[in-house]
Amino acid sequence: MDESQKREAARERKARERLGFENFRCATCGENDPRCLELHHIAGQKFCDDVVPVCRNCHRKLSDDQKDHPQPIGGDPDWLERVGRFLLGLADFLLLIAKTLKQFGQTMIDKARALATTGSHP
Repeated sequence: MDESQKREAARERKARERLGFENFRCATCGENDPRCLELHHIAGQKFCDDVVPVCRNCHRKLSDDQKDHPQPIGGDPDWLERVGRFLLGLADFLLLIAKTLKQFGQTMIDKARALATTGSHP
């Protein structure tokens, strides 16, 4: 293993340690390079410790969506506010997954159509 490969392996190991698990994949788009993955706080960092691994692109989308959530009530949030924020964050997450599923479905239909016109089958 040359120096470049050693450095790459070290960066990947560090990313795995940061994520806290071995098998990783963006929960919305499927990206599996650990260097591209981050942990997203579903309800927002101030409201809940529950996280989900997502790629940097999906993380930016989800974090931006949280900017449209209601302003914090103030003080230490009670359980109603925490649960409400978790549900809003979960809805954002599921909407992003739904968009990805629609894209995957359309891609598969497009490929099927292309195969049907050429007479090829997978």
